Amino acid sequence: MKRLGIAAGVALAIYGAMLGLGTLLYTTGVIGAGATQNNCADFRHQIAVQQGIADRDVAQSQVKAATAACLETHRLTKWHAFKTEYLQWAAWPAVVTAAIFLLWPQWAAALHRQELAEAQQDAPGAGAGTAT
Repeated sequence: MKRLGIAAGVALAIYGAMLGLGTLLYTTGVIGAGATQNNCADFRHQIAVQQGIADRDVAQSQVKAATAACLETHRLTKWHAFKTEYLQWAAWPAVVTAAIFLLWPQWAAALHRQELAEAQQDAPGAGAGTAT
């Protein structure tokens, strides 16, 4: 029970640090906003099909305009960035660290057993009585 409490404390400390960093960036206005991802389609090919021309004949300015219009649909406000990047995403490092803390004794015991088994194999006379 004590380990669970410590793991929860570790998770809260990490989450609190991330939340504090996010809050500082949000209040100072430094937090990143704007277009967040480019999962827009292959506009060069789409424009070529619409105009009945080869992909290589599509003007770069048309591709640029279509991409810019698509990216406008992926605007991230400062509040949304704070909420998603710091309030929500900050939870996973906290959970992972707490899980590692809770599983550490089992992992350490497994490594210790492995070292003991290797030491027994390497000990003189460990293979006595076997054909070589």
